[in-house]
Amino acid sequence: MEKLNCPYHKRCGGCQLLHLTYPEELAYKQSIAQKHLSRFGRVQPILGAEDPCHYRNKVEAAFGWDRSRRTVIAGTYEQGSHRIVNIERCLNEDEVAAAIIATVRRLLPSFRLAPYDEDARTGFLRHVLVRRGVHTGEVMVVLVTATPVFPSRQNFIKALLKEHPEITTIVQNVNDRRTSVLLGEREQVLYGAGFIRDTLCGMRFRISPRSFYQINPAQTEVLYRRAIA
Repeated sequence: MEKLNCPYHKRCGGCQLLHLTYPEELAYKQSIAQKHLSRFGRVQPILGAEDPCHYRNKVEAAFGWDRSRRTVIAGTYEQGSHRIVNIERCLNEDEVAAAIIATVRRLLPSFRLAPYDEDARTGFLRHVLVRRGVHTGEVMVVLVTATPVFPSRQNFIKALLKEHPEITTIVQNVNDRRTSVLLGEREQVLYGAGFIRDTLCGMRFRISPRSFYQINPAQTEVLYRRAIA
């Protein structure tokens, strides 16, 4: 297996082992587990994923301006800072979620909606959170805004749904605080039920914007079934 070729990993800091192939990564993690846990008992071999890419069913993107303040960017924060790394395609993130975030970024200027500026405390959209039920196909989009006022709300939702009819619910979360916490305390459902459903190990779950739910469902099932066995 070849090394994963990510153009962002040196800046965003989300992945630390991309200089290794996936088998090399598993071997490295096995050595760490062996070093710290072998004195307690026999360390079993790591159960690697069949496909180590695009596994995250929950994707978050911060929104802002580029340095020219002419182009909207969206992505993760650069390691150790609050500078946004504009990410077009992440190897870890669900591809449906990534496409929705790219569409939101493209739609903002046409609706005269500005991304949030942390320093000036101006602008509208702070973050977008997308959650997808991998077994049900249901998709939630959470628009985290700095104000409850949403200009052209219905037209924006209509345009987003036209591009992505797979979206089953849209929620506006209002976060007007000066904080690094993603979600605020207030939210309203703009479209759909306000939650999605997914299945894990034969059990059905209802997932809201704030719900904890494992972000790697395939490996979660491997882990849970091994623990049960």
